[in-house]
Amino acid sequence: MNIDQHKSRSTQQASVTVIDCTLRDGEQAPGVWFTLEEKLELAKALSDAGVAVLDAGFPASSPADLEAMQEMRRLGIKARLAATARPVLGDVVAAEKAKADEVFLFMPTSDLRLRETLGITRERASEIFRAGAEAVVERNMRLNLVFEDATRAKASQLVQMVETLRPHVPIERLVICDTVGCGHPTGMEQLIRTLDMVFDGEVELCSHSHNDFGFAGANTVAAVLGGARAITCTVNGIGERAGNADLAECVAALTHIHGISHGIDARALPRLAQMVERMSGVHTSATKPVTGFNVYRHESGVHVDGMLKDERSYEFLPASWVGRSSEYVLGKHSGTALIRHLLNQHGIPCDDQLLRELLRDVKALTARRDKAEHKRAYSLKEAFARFEMSGIDPAIVIAAARQALEDSTETDFVQTETLKKVKGEWRAP
Repeated sequence: MNIDQHKSRSTQQASVTVIDCTLRDGEQAPGVWFTLEEKLELAKALSDAGVAVLDAGFPASSPADLEAMQEMRRLGIKARLAATARPVLGDVVAAEKAKADEVFLFMPTSDLRLRETLGITRERASEIFRAGAEAVVERNMRLNLVFEDATRAKASQLVQMVETLRPHVPIERLVICDTVGCGHPTGMEQLIRTLDMVFDGEVELCSHSHNDFGFAGANTVAAVLGGARAITCTVNGIGERAGNADLAECVAALTHIHGISHGIDARALPRLAQMVERMSGVHTSATKPVTGFNVYRHESGVHVDGMLKDERSYEFLPASWVGRSSEYVLGKHSGTALIRHLLNQHGIPCDDQLLRELLRDVKALTARRDKAEHKRAYSLKEAFARFEMSGIDPAIVIAAARQALEDSTETDFVQTETLKKVKGEWRAP
């Protein structure tokens, strides 16, 4: 197969599988945690919205994740449940205990991560990965190979690792991670296309992108154009550091720009965004694409005039797609078109003179508005981030450690003196 033939095949795919990582990667955002009840509510909402697979937790690292996944299974969540795990037996056993359908088995792939973080050779990494992969398959769970830091590895190194494992285990997906968000759309598309060509489409490729440079959504879509048949996202893009690819943004781009289906009910996106904002404490911008408060609201006189004539004038992404309606705001930048529209709706006759007078009043009222609430809201946001999203105070851990050491020293002294007495070696002062 030549490059042109491959390009034609990969860019014309009709659909992708959506994997949501909010319950695992999203919860790893500093200061974020979900209660059991919140995890179950969110899992059901994501499943009902059409998410195919839930990266539902890291059961080996958290008893709470293990319990939550067991409860999801008991509740009959429709989406497939996946557990994140390292390629070690204990993690795989925990995934099985959590009732996982699939396992996201992760291993660093860049030289930097293998050498500097783990202190192992690439050959040793392959051996560890194989042992973990075989343990997953032996327990009848589907295997997803997660190549951490893949965008800082050579494509040939990724291929070599896959080819080392393919003869021994069936691979459900190969997840290519831009772990530190250093990838860019052109490079991501080319990397996925290269891997897809080498594997001749026999290995399902999946993207996992972080947003450190604001490219996570673009990289995810680029991966699909390169041949990826699955994507990972989080609601509101929450996750480590700058977060992950945003679910709503990715499916909107796939739908309206590329005509690729994904199984997600777009009308569920605003509710999901609100749920995660409330549960996580990570508050989104009014201008956040697709689900933000201001996305389908217009104030500028020129824009409103165009929208009133044809909503396609300034909304390529239609408000109705997510179950919302276009809205018009009276303010400093308003024009007479909106005032005329409002008066007509209420059957109030008007002429140009009245319109100009009313518009002048609107602008004057805007200029006189007090910004005290802006300042208060900002102060509340800053306080929330400082006190509610900053985790446990390190001073508590330090104090507890010091107390434990003091208790241990005192216990050791008592035990030593008791032993001396028993042996008849103790002498009263």
